[in-house]
Amino acid sequence: MENTNSLQSSGGFSEKITGILNKYPVILQLLRFAAIGVFNTTMDVLLLNFMAAQFGITKGASIGWVNLPGFTLALIQSYYWNRYWAFSGEAVVSLLKNFLRLVAVGVVGILVYGLIVLGAHNFAQPIYFGGIFVVFVLAQLILWYSFGFFKSNLSGEHQPYLSFLIVSLIGFLINSLVLYFTTTHLNLSSNSGDSLNIGKIIATVASLIWNFIGYKIFVFKK
Repeated sequence: MENTNSLQSSGGFSEKITGILNKYPVILQLLRFAAIGVFNTTMDVLLLNFMAAQFGITKGASIGWVNLPGFTLALIQSYYWNRYWAFSGEAVVSLLKNFLRLVAVGVVGILVYGLIVLGAHNFAQPIYFGGIFVVFVLAQLILWYSFGFFKSNLSGEHQPYLSFLIVSLIGFLINSLVLYFTTTHLNLSSNSGDSLNIGKIIATVASLIWNFIGYKIFVFKK
């Protein structure tokens, strides 16, 4: 009898949370955006560290163009992840499935990010970051397939490329300015690799706040 009551209580709680998420979709959008943000940050930081290792640039005015390749690839990645997942407008059917997806994206992003920071701290060679890049892309393709996004069909919907690009470019300017200021004018660490990545985290937080607001209001409007 107690087990039955426990199952009913668990089911009721799950239904209540599902109802809240369906009523206030911005909650799930924000959670998914945060998980995708981990992916995008990881891609951005990965390419930044590759470029820094390749050209020996970790601060100064040149940090802007070193920051560009990572931003560009993360931008492309961000568009498709946000369009097909964060702002897709799908109803919450399975709370467990949504939770597992959030965890999967977050864990992969954090693990890869940890490898990047470890390499930067020890002044790894460009080939190290290149190897991580290949693994990271393969992991994303596996997740994309397992989430069923290859089967998704949004071709009939409006393609908000221009508004997405404008919002993202403003985000890039915010990111690069904060990165320049933190790495050039603040003494974040005596280790140049650590200083670069600490500055990048601060810059990313600033640009992500703008990006979520911009995407929500101007790009993926539902």
